[in-house]
Amino acid sequence: MTEVLTLTSPAKINLYLKVLSKRPDGYHDIETVFERIDLCDKIRLRPIKKDIVVLCDNPQVPCDSRNLVYRVAAVLKESYGITSGVEITLNKNIPVAAGLGGASSDCAACLRGLNELWALKLKKEEIFDIGSRIGADVAFFLLDAGRAVGRGKGEMLEPLPKGETFWYLLVNPGFEVLAKDAYSTLSLGLTHTANNSKIDVHSLRKIRFKDLNGFLFNSLEDPVEKRHKEVSEIKSEIIKAGLKLSLMSGSGPTVYGVASSREEALEAKKRLLLREGWQAFVAATLW
Repeated sequence: MTEVLTLTSPAKINLYLKVLSKRPDGYHDIETVFERIDLCDKIRLRPIKKDIVVLCDNPQVPCDSRNLVYRVAAVLKESYGITSGVEITLNKNIPVAAGLGGASSDCAACLRGLNELWALKLKKEEIFDIGSRIGADVAFFLLDAGRAVGRGKGEMLEPLPKGETFWYLLVNPGFEVLAKDAYSTLSLGLTHTANNSKIDVHSLRKIRFKDLNGFLFNSLEDPVEKRHKEVSEIKSEIIKAGLKLSLMSGSGPTVYGVASSREEALEAKKRLLLREGWQAFVAATLW
């Protein structure tokens, strides 16, 4: 048996997110473009005699059954009759409840890691099915694609081929926005009229930095911005720092600005006026 596994779990942003309708299961049908970025959490899995123990260096993170890594371990133990336990240590670099998919990414990494640690020999399809049932964004992190179109609740995925790497300046205001709260404030039918067409997957295969102007869109940005003025304040500061393109990621409240190069992103970070509680990160597409 493997003694200790050390894993890396990346964040994601949404280059495009259109909410279409509410589903009977409580989720929403969406159309989105996911992108993995190289802002990552570190995870350590250590076998123990029994039970599931979750440890985390961020006090905002619950270490009980509310945590998706705890939940996926419990599902695997119950489904496959695992009698041994696991200690899961999370070192968080991705802000919590920030629209960056940190919890889903941690869950995906743990799902794969526990498959190895407990020698379950699950097929890719089985892993994908378990992950999709636990969290809407988990499937994307199991895909191993830098960029993908997501439909359904986000689990119907079409990976995009490796293309241009984008650089980002991400700013998180230091408070959480739960996805369910962001979605609950959305008035479907009043979404942006300029974004009624389906995503053109063919054009996305060769998307360039110059194509992002006019493409970046998020149905959730306006309703979250109305409740949290910091979102618009961050967008304003990103523009003042020299980046013309910015968007809230996912259900927020993290906002990213897009740069044409690493140097431009780092320079914008230097010029950025950070307010109390704000955090800034420079990250790039993770292929």
